[in-house]
Amino acid sequence: MGAESEVAAAFPFGSDEELQQRLAHTGPGDVARGIFLNSLLDVVRRFGDEALLQQCLDVSGEQRFLEFFNYPMSTFLRMSYPACHRMSAKYGGFEAAFSALGYAASKDFYASSAGKVLLLLARNDPLRMLSNMPSTTNAVLGDQTGITQMKRTGKASSVLTYKRDLVPRPYNEGALQASLEAVGARDVRVVAHPLGLYDTDYALTWT
Repeated sequence: MGAESEVAAAFPFGSDEELQQRLAHTGPGDVARGIFLNSLLDVVRRFGDEALLQQCLDVSGEQRFLEFFNYPMSTFLRMSYPACHRMSAKYGGFEAAFSALGYAASKDFYASSAGKVLLLLARNDPLRMLSNMPSTTNAVLGDQTGITQMKRTGKASSVLTYKRDLVPRPYNEGALQASLEAVGARDVRVVAHPLGLYDTDYALTWT
């Protein structure tokens, strides 16, 4: 990890200024499905900090989210930043906490009815799973962001290109790792290569 700090952004990753910069780029079409917000809340509940849980609920204005209803991406960002700061000691840093959130969210998604369908379509083939990613991200993140290209680079390697992705890169790294593990991949490695402020190539390898 550490990819967020590699981009020549105006503010350090995790700072309030950087969050406000990210929020300023969000619009009405930038959404997150409720299943990912519920996953975040579940991670916070397991962490056991009631004050943090209440803070997240206050930010969202909700007690629970409808799994496949669209909510503003800004809500997810306003919830996740304080959560990751508070849980950073448990996970080994702010970026590692975001990676843990992404990993948990992906696990929860593939346990859902929609996720199970995608697993059936993937047929335990990581490359098939990745080839479906562009349409999957378009469905769950809205039509202004997501994966625009999947390039196979070997028998067990690929590169996914994300454009205008407002979710922090460590979150995506964790989510992609869990996605590949869901179809039987082992020794998964995901490395983000920033192309711009919110554009990224993710290099993936597995066995």
